[in-house]
Amino acid sequence: MAVHPLSGYLPVAIYLALLVAFAFALIVLSHLLVPRNVPRAPRWEDAYECGLKSEGLPQGRYPVKYYLVAIMFVIFDLEAVFFYPWAVSLEAFKVSGIGWLWLVEMLVFILILLVGYIYIIAKGVFGWAEEE
Repeated sequence: MAVHPLSGYLPVAIYLALLVAFAFALIVLSHLLVPRNVPRAPRWEDAYECGLKSEGLPQGRYPVKYYLVAIMFVIFDLEAVFFYPWAVSLEAFKVSGIGWLWLVEMLVFILILLVGYIYIIAKGVFGWAEEE
C-alpha cells in the first residue's frame, strides 16, 4: 500500500480548519450576542474610582528613552541568543585549527555591541530624571 507524501500534513490541515472555524464562530457569536445602541447611563461621565476628574487625553506621550531601552533590550537579548550556538560549535572549530578565527569573530561581535552600548549611554538613556 503506497503512502501519499502529503498524508503527514493531514493532522495539521485538520487543526488549521478547526482554528479557522473556531475564530469564525467567535466572530459570529460576538455579533449576535453583543447588545447594540445601548443608551449611556447618566453617570457615564463621572469620575472613576479615584474621585478625580480626568484631564487631557488618555493617550499620553512617551519619551523616546522608553523606545531606546526597548531597542537595547532586544539587542542584548539577541546577543545571548547568538552566544549559545557560538559556544556549542567552538570545540569543532578548535579541532579544525581555526578556533582563533571563531574567537576573533565573536570579539568583533562584542565590540559592535559595545559601540551600541556606549552610544546609548552617551544619549543618556539611563538618566531617568527629567532634565530641567
